[in-house]
Amino acid sequence: MAESFFSDFGLLWYLEELRKEEFWKFKELLKQEPLKFELKPIPWTELKKASREDMAKLLDKHYPGKRAWEVTLSLFLQINRSDLWTKAQEEIRNKLNPYRNHMKEKFRLIWEKETCLQVPEYFYKETTKNEYEVLNAAYTADEAGKPSLTVVLQGPEGVGKTTLLRKVMLEWAEGNLWKDRFTFVFFLNGCEMNSITETSLVELISRDWPESSEPIESIFSQPERILFIMDGFEELKFNLELKTNMCNDWTQRQPAQIILSSLLQKQMLPESSLLIALGTMGMKKNFFLLQHPRHMALSGFSEHERKLYFSHFFHEKNKALRAFSFVRGDIRLFVWCQNPLVCWLVCTCLKWQVEKGDDLEIASESTTSLYVSFFTNVFKSGSENCPPKQNRARLRSLCTLAAEGIWTHTFVFCHGDLRRNGVSESDTQMWMGMRLLQRSGDCFTFVHMCVQEFCAAMVYLLRRPRDNPNPAIGSVTQLVTADVSQVHTHLSQMGIFLFGFSTEKIINMLETSFGFLLSREIKQEITQCLKSLSQCDPNQVTVNFQKLFNDLFETQEREFVTEVMDSFQEINIYIGNTEELLTCAFCLKHCQSLQILHLCIEHVFSDDSGSISNGESQCLFSRSNNQKLSFWRDLCSVFTTSKDFQMLDLDNCKFDEASLAILCKALAQPICKLQKFVLGKCDITNEACEELASVLVCNRKLKLLSLIENPLRNEGVLVLCDALKHPHCALQTLLLMYCCLTSAACDYISQALLYNKSLSLLDLGSNFLEDNGVRCLCEALRHPNCNLQQLWLAGCYLTPVCCKDISAVLISNEKLKTLKLGNNKIEDAGVKQLCEALKHPNCKLENLGLEMCQLTTACCEDLASALTICKSLRGLNLDWISLDHDGVVVLCEALGHPDCTLQLLGLNKSAFDEETQMLLTAVEEKNPHLTISHQPWVGDEYRIKGVLV
Repeated sequence: MAESFFSDFGLLWYLEELRKEEFWKFKELLKQEPLKFELKPIPWTELKKASREDMAKLLDKHYPGKRAWEVTLSLFLQINRSDLWTKAQEEIRNKLNPYRNHMKEKFRLIWEKETCLQVPEYFYKETTKNEYEVLNAAYTADEAGKPSLTVVLQGPEGVGKTTLLRKVMLEWAEGNLWKDRFTFVFFLNGCEMNSITETSLVELISRDWPESSEPIESIFSQPERILFIMDGFEELKFNLELKTNMCNDWTQRQPAQIILSSLLQKQMLPESSLLIALGTMGMKKNFFLLQHPRHMALSGFSEHERKLYFSHFFHEKNKALRAFSFVRGDIRLFVWCQNPLVCWLVCTCLKWQVEKGDDLEIASESTTSLYVSFFTNVFKSGSENCPPKQNRARLRSLCTLAAEGIWTHTFVFCHGDLRRNGVSESDTQMWMGMRLLQRSGDCFTFVHMCVQEFCAAMVYLLRRPRDNPNPAIGSVTQLVTADVSQVHTHLSQMGIFLFGFSTEKIINMLETSFGFLLSREIKQEITQCLKSLSQCDPNQVTVNFQKLFNDLFETQEREFVTEVMDSFQEINIYIGNTEELLTCAFCLKHCQSLQILHLCIEHVFSDDSGSISNGESQCLFSRSNNQKLSFWRDLCSVFTTSKDFQMLDLDNCKFDEASLAILCKALAQPICKLQKFVLGKCDITNEACEELASVLVCNRKLKLLSLIENPLRNEGVLVLCDALKHPHCALQTLLLMYCCLTSAACDYISQALLYNKSLSLLDLGSNFLEDNGVRCLCEALRHPNCNLQQLWLAGCYLTPVCCKDISAVLISNEKLKTLKLGNNKIEDAGVKQLCEALKHPNCKLENLGLEMCQLTTACCEDLASALTICKSLRGLNLDWISLDHDGVVVLCEALGHPDCTLQLLGLNKSAFDEETQMLLTAVEEKNPHLTISHQPWVGDEYRIKGVLV
């Protein structure tokens, strides 16, 4: 024991690392140190003259085995060589704990038996060279001195995330990766987590902990040297979004959901590191839970690597060249082959055709058609001698197994699962021969989750009326509902395949290959389900239109898409990359009954366009700007093709000059029936206002335009005002809050108000207009040609000075009905002037907003007087005003007066004491026409996301 221990650990090497003075101090301390361990000291005469080599032998002789090492480690700390202590501890653990060897054996077997891409080792290392460099450096300290603790490996399904994680685990176990960084690496698999109900973290990782190892609890003494690799998040059956019930005790038994979520959100072992694989669905569901993650995107095979892969797969040069040339000639198929899984599917499919001498053929119009080509080729290769009836039974058993697994989050199947679904031993061997199933220990899995999802969706084609339904498998209606409402995101890809199977072309391909008829009821069931969903209360079922559009795009059937889209009158959609723009454009251009469209589009018309993974495999066509604009032009066609289109809400959109021009051109078409055009927070600058101005002039149906939170500035408003003065402009409502305007803009607006006959509501809130700007507006408002009925000036930096001009307007302008002055320094002096105007017999104002205007109780007498005299005032907003009890008493006396016509008073009753609240309640009860409410106030009830409807 002692000999092997010291020969492996090289105690002499450690002693030789000591400087001369450190070695001498080591000797002196060694005279007494053994006493702490209840050992006899080595005689000083032997220590004094001992060289480093002699010292190693003395320690081995006097303190055999681990005892010598314990003494030595203790001394390393006392002479301030903690670096040697740390390195020695790691070596001891690696030697004494066979966990690393166990992981090496386990993942070597997985690598050899459960990997689709069976390619030479050097090819895999070459294709992942960059990824390994990133991973090797990922957990080292950054410029701020802090290492990354969470790294997210992201990319679409099939791009190689699981393969890379398995290989990384093997590389660590073999000592080739993170040798000096992580003492322990643990691999947590989503499939395995699904079968665990309650566990502790210690119990969870003990499943791979050899009995001969040291106590597992000891590994947590250095959590910073632990890495958890997490894979298969898309396969988890539980939600990881937990805000309570987190656990920080690694010994406490909890539901697996809590254990995994606590690790993920750094509530348990926060000093440990994480390496997590997230696919498309995983990113949407779990990315926001992570603490300061570092991204690492997998991009798949380069063009050179694709060619190399074909060479490795086909072995013979002429066959590889023939297959690669075929794929290279189909740009869509070639792009798809950047994804390693797709590359394997394509090569597998072509292999059977090449070996039979057939013409090479793969349907690549959609994901479904590609998988159909793969499946039919491998199926024919292994079942040619079986009659159709037997093939159908075998196929149905396999697909039932797959569907049951997807619906129940089962991805690893035992022999009992296979037998229960009718998969015999001979069937199992046949499916394994076709590389559809693979052995995983004593169990079985599908070669990839996408293959399982494909087979699961195919079960609906294999139904017959007399078949007994499997209670674990949902119906078509249940699948579509769960899919498009995103209730169960793990059904997403299965839903795409289902829509693909609804098409006549796909059904014909399968029937020709299988030799028997399939169900043709899927399309009708999908249509009926979607029509029902379109009638549901949005509070009960929310349709994810991006998901629905992805499903419909899979069909490529325009008539079907038109029939489905005609069921929806209001659509809310987010577009974050070119692919989403493509699918949205395809579906929206076939809408004929759309009335309201809420659209947010980001990252598309900018340099960072693309999906999260940004891989070539994610796009079907070139990402050139011309094609983006072509897709955008298709989408904008809905504004003219939809016969009842009323409102467009563009929230937080980012356009460039060309895309905005296309939008405005479509909206300016005479056949466009748009009535409300909202561009909130879309970064519309003054340069873009020329395009918007053309819409105002050409579209006589447009009644509302909201440009809230856009940096238009005075120059942009000048252009818009020129359009407002045009006789063809029919705009009624213009919202310009937070548009970076100053008092200079009021000159342009005032001129427009004198010419425009239709504008009735103007919102200039939260702009730096000041008293001078309002004075200019008031000059126009006093003119008899001004038809404005509502003017909103909240937060415009106004003072009591402007109230003189406003009061003159209230007396002379009988058309103005609503004036909002909230969040300005109007003060008591300003209110006094306004109240004098309200009492004038010519004043016809109906609503006045004075919330947050720095008023006090001193203004209550003036307000009370105006309330009893003004016959037109129906709404008064005094919210967020500090009034004492006496001031409220004065107001209540006026509110209870028979001559008071007020119907709505904006005031927060709960902000007052109990006595005052009772007084306000009594006034309401006395005056049944009066409502005292704390927001929304008059005018605000029409505002939804800044939109007046």
